[in-house]
Amino acid sequence: MQFAIFQLRRKIIADFPQRAIHKIVATHLKKTIYITLIFGILISCKHKEKLEQVENERSEIREYPTDREFKIEIGELIGLDTTELNFKQIANRIGSFQEESYGQLTVEFADEKIKKRLIPYVYDEGLIKRKNVLRIKSDSILIDNGYSINELKRLLKRHYLNKGKIPYYSDSPRKALVEVTIDTSKNGKELKEVLTKLTRTFDEIKEEIYDTIELRVFFDYFRQIPPPPPPPKMETENYGG
Repeated sequence: MQFAIFQLRRKIIADFPQRAIHKIVATHLKKTIYITLIFGILISCKHKEKLEQVENERSEIREYPTDREFKIEIGELIGLDTTELNFKQIANRIGSFQEESYGQLTVEFADEKIKKRLIPYVYDEGLIKRKNVLRIKSDSILIDNGYSINELKRLLKRHYLNKGKIPYYSDSPRKALVEVTIDTSKNGKELKEVLTKLTRTFDEIKEEIYDTIELRVFFDYFRQIPPPPPPPKMETENYGG
């Protein structure tokens, strides 16, 4: 009996270190899992905050002009990043759509983190003085003898601040208009390039002059259409003797 008890004590003593090791390992494993979970939660929260911050930064919307109400729910929105319409088709939709509710068609495009919305105009029955309109193309500005589009800021600023000083620039900032005329086959993304440069330049000028000016843009392609050929000359028959 004593021998059996002695053997049992030896077995308990021999197993004790192993059980102690198992207990230590289990404790450390629980701590590791706990720390990993906490770390994962922190990373997840940080990632969520970052996404929310990016979303908030991208949520800025700029409208041109700012004194017109954008009624997207009853109007038509053309996304220049995705539309399959070309410039001529977009311009034609402006005219036909605005017969019922003028100014409800809006073009929208992303400029880095800013979403921009612009209400384009078309020429109708109203009288607009030629000098109040600065005409731009993809690569040039149609005034004087013509300028590179790289001169846009200088000329656009002169256009808005001219106040009648130069006779062939605008009469006043309130009457200053901009016309965009690009090739009729240009797509939405190519139109976006022109409008991105135009709106960025306008925003810079508006910030510099600390004054209330509005960007009103006309879409026009009719000046690209060549005039019809003159009628053929009628040969005069000689009925004299």
